[in-house]
Amino acid sequence: MTTESDFPLHDRASAPAAAASFDRAEATFGMVPNLIRKMATVPALAAAYLDLNELLQQTSLSGEEQAVLLLTVSRFHACDYCMAAHSMTGRMAGVADSVVDALREDRPLEDPALEALRGFARAMLEHRGWVDETDKQAFLEAGHTPQKMLEVILAIGLKTLSNYTNHIAATPVDEPMQGERWTAPAGG
Repeated sequence: MTTESDFPLHDRASAPAAAASFDRAEATFGMVPNLIRKMATVPALAAAYLDLNELLQQTSLSGEEQAVLLLTVSRFHACDYCMAAHSMTGRMAGVADSVVDALREDRPLEDPALEALRGFARAMLEHRGWVDETDKQAFLEAGHTPQKMLEVILAIGLKTLSNYTNHIAATPVDEPMQGERWTAPAGG
């Protein structure tokens, strides 16, 4: 069984090799989230997460689409920490409460293009990337591009790093996110 001491909440003193990641996180998020503090056990993991996060910002995905993907993947993986984080940041970025709430509750989205994005991401996760032509066609018919299919993979990769880290390291939800706490329903 893992314990808190296996994955401490590092700081610059306990993980000096992760200092650059702490600086980047503070510049990006206005704080060093507990996720980055846990990832600092392996400084390369913290750096990789921050790199992928920056790269996701460079895609054709809108902020709302990014939020849909990050919440969809985190919901699929039942990640309490990331559901709180992306609910908070999504709302702060102007994503409608109805969209955030639907994603938290695993309900379909009213907007057909966003629902197609959510559905394609879920299909990618459920089938470990082996989506069928029907899934691809539905995504494209909703107005999305083949390029966005690959951008979905980037978002899944980003969230897999954080979701899995949070699962094994039992990352506590940061104070600013407490109002968005979320608990996975029984059975996922």
